Amino acid sequence: MLVVNHKGEIFLGERHGESGKWQFPQGGVESELTLEENVLKELSEELGAESNKFQIVKKLNHTHEYNFRNPPAYAKDKWRGQSQTFWVVKFLGKDSDIKLDKNTPEFMNFKWVSVDDISTLVEPVRLPGYDGALKEYRSSFLPK
Repeated sequence: MLVVNHKGEIFLGERHGESGKWQFPQGGVESELTLEENVLKELSEELGAESNKFQIVKKLNHTHEYNFRNPPAYAKDKWRGQSQTFWVVKFLGKDSDIKLDKNTPEFMNFKWVSVDDISTLVEPVRLPGYDGALKEYRSSFLPK
């Protein structure tokens, strides 16, 4: 998810226990929930903020499919990779509403960055998936 604050900056989280590995919040899809409910649930879990602090703006058209290099234990003998969709979500709260340790931590730190800084900060393996979403975000949400 591309979580955007009131300044137009995008949230990046540093993966828990993996210093220097920055990424967007993400998560799996539970079939009993709508896609929108899944987005809000994952953001609330990963950022530790109440779901009412997030407002879904748009589901982007860009998707990214990839195969795992080394499948995690939960995926072994079930699937080879994932398909990612991207959502633009406005963060309505304050930084103090974000409590990364409220649930099982996904992130150990976070920062708000400009869209132009993302490609130099995120873990390089994630860039192929992010590039299309960022291009669409720039064309739809940033002044031309």
